Amino acid sequence: MPGRPPSCPTPPRRGPRRSPRRLRILLAISSKLGFTIENALKYRIAEDSATTDYLTGLPNARSLFLHLDREIARCKRANLPLAVFVSDLNGFKQVNDRFGHFQGNKLLQMFAEALKDSCREYDYAARMGGDEFVVVAAGLAQDAAAEMARRLETIIAEVGKNVCNEDLVSVSIGQAFYPADGRNAEHLLAEADRRMYGAKHSHYASVADRQGKARSAGATS
Repeated sequence: MPGRPPSCPTPPRRGPRRSPRRLRILLAISSKLGFTIENALKYRIAEDSATTDYLTGLPNARSLFLHLDREIARCKRANLPLAVFVSDLNGFKQVNDRFGHFQGNKLLQMFAEALKDSCREYDYAARMGGDEFVVVAAGLAQDAAAEMARRLETIIAEVGKNVCNEDLVSVSIGQAFYPADGRNAEHLLAEADRRMYGAKHSHYASVADRQGKARSAGATS
């Protein structure tokens, strides 16, 4: 319209200018937040490594004892049986010697994975160290334990054949039962371990006997 001054565009609104002091504060806060997050991640990693076996991802011995103590207390309250299986691989040293430690580690990892898959969802599988593994099966009575032991024997035979392409690996298993064989974690694990070593001694005695007979047969032929 005549007489009205031309309109001017509204300048864009600007936020408050950040002074050098304000920038220093923001940088200090972000640095502190990063440090806090980094510490939290380090704590989480340290916490996991304290309870988890680095190679297989299974719970380690420390975690096993804590879990077994809790399960014994629960089974005592509910009047339930509990089975502990201690298993140790036979022929594992030969795998490392003949095929190398990389294949030995692969065998342990594959056995651990198959062990987890074969357990019931409320069973607990752990690696005690080396080639020794433990399964805690709450509610499992002695008559059902034999089936689980056979399943473990089948698993390691299949894994060994897969890794080595020959029947080189087997497993010795010791079982102990709450409350008949012990009423705490130490007693149950010690009894299962003792029986496992008895089975291992029988295994190697049988292997030596077969090898002796084979040598005798070869000498007379």
